[in-house]
Amino acid sequence: MFLRHIPTCMILLCASLAGAQTAAPAAPPPVRMGLWETSTTTQISGLQLPPDVVTKLKAMGRSVPGGTHTMVSQGCLTPEEWQKQMADMNKPTGTDCKTTNRQVTPHSVSFNISCKSENGATTNGHWEMHVVDKEHGQGSAHMTSSTAGPNGQNLTMDMTFNSHYLSSNCGDVKPGDAKIIHRN
Repeated sequence: MFLRHIPTCMILLCASLAGAQTAAPAAPPPVRMGLWETSTTTQISGLQLPPDVVTKLKAMGRSVPGGTHTMVSQGCLTPEEWQKQMADMNKPTGTDCKTTNRQVTPHSVSFNISCKSENGATTNGHWEMHVVDKEHGQGSAHMTSSTAGPNGQNLTMDMTFNSHYLSSNCGDVKPGDAKIIHRN
């Protein structure tokens, strides 16, 4: 869905600021090309798992969904990958999503998003991203989701993003892929 590229989303959305919704090639991003690192902290509330599932996850050494989690990832931003991501932003993703209240400046973007999935879930949220300078970006998101059906749940997710430039050399991180450095 919309959140599948969270590790690189901050960099790419900040980079897109002034041209993401045009059909013509977008202007070069206002950030440096190369290897970026993004720390994403996510707080999820409302998720209810059966106690036996929680016990099994812990026994396997896996984290239990919900609560606060932090992920640090690296992504490679190239002019070609940036152009591809900008084109992909305007393509359907298998869900019915609409953005409203879009505010775009040369160094920030914010918008509201509302999605309906094929299984009846609805998600609403607000995203804000800011380019601090050519080597730093930050942002936040607040999302609420409700799932239809007898086992439906209402979830709230709050995220903060902090990105910084590491190097012009991406090393083993390929454009379009995210390398997870740390997850808890």
